[in-house]
Amino acid sequence: MMRKSRRDRQNLPWGWWLRATDSAFEDQDGRHWKSVRQAFWGGRLNFPSSQFVPEQLELLLRVLLHLDCEASSWTEAGYDLFAGDFISWRFYCCWLASIGLTSTVDGTAPTEASLTEEGFSVLLMLQATRDPDWVDLPFSEIAELVQASTTIGAPDALMAALAEFERGVGLRRNVFAREVINEEYLVTLTGFESTGRMPTRRIIWSASFSSAGPRDALFVWLAKRVHRWDDWATVAFERGAAALTQHMFTLFLAADSPTAA
Repeated sequence: MMRKSRRDRQNLPWGWWLRATDSAFEDQDGRHWKSVRQAFWGGRLNFPSSQFVPEQLELLLRVLLHLDCEASSWTEAGYDLFAGDFISWRFYCCWLASIGLTSTVDGTAPTEASLTEEGFSVLLMLQATRDPDWVDLPFSEIAELVQASTTIGAPDALMAALAEFERGVGLRRNVFAREVINEEYLVTLTGFESTGRMPTRRIIWSASFSSAGPRDALFVWLAKRVHRWDDWATVAFERGAAALTQHMFTLFLAADSPTAA
């Protein structure tokens, strides 16, 4: 089933109806909340306040982004977002369907469900209210252009899309890029390190190829998953380049094999 295009959905984030006062947000029932996120967590989800709310909302955002992206398979998300815990991944998807953020009315499995109108508006709200510690995701539309170019099989359009994408992501804290060094075709990951007195950017991972074709194919795969770049950079920083290579190889297998889980 084709997931609904962003352009066919409403573009108002969840909570647009809340009335802002000097110190709170008021909902239709007269309840007051300190933030839109609190209104969603406590009002819409009916969850109790907790210190782990930011992490849970960040996880929810990443799951919604996965479900809104045609490029990612359910097994890939199970490995990438839930560290291979497919019991938790399946349960999470069932929970989303049960509260109306995804739709399974046509018999679609919860792990393959599309976002509902509300689910997409929640995604917009979580992006708009993201904590400063979490880097925002402003390049999803460009990633969709890359996806469209690969779908229709137009090499010229794909190269133009990739070039536009690279211009857009060039100033990210962590960025994958295509390079040519000493007649080798590379994909590199440049990371931003701020532990010392002077923040620096350095290459923390790379893959080399003998020609441009395989390199560009890998970069297209990466471009479709731009929302995961910062977390993958963390893997390379904390566990080393080899750990990131192994993680990505697992994702390749998960995307191509229906029995990977």
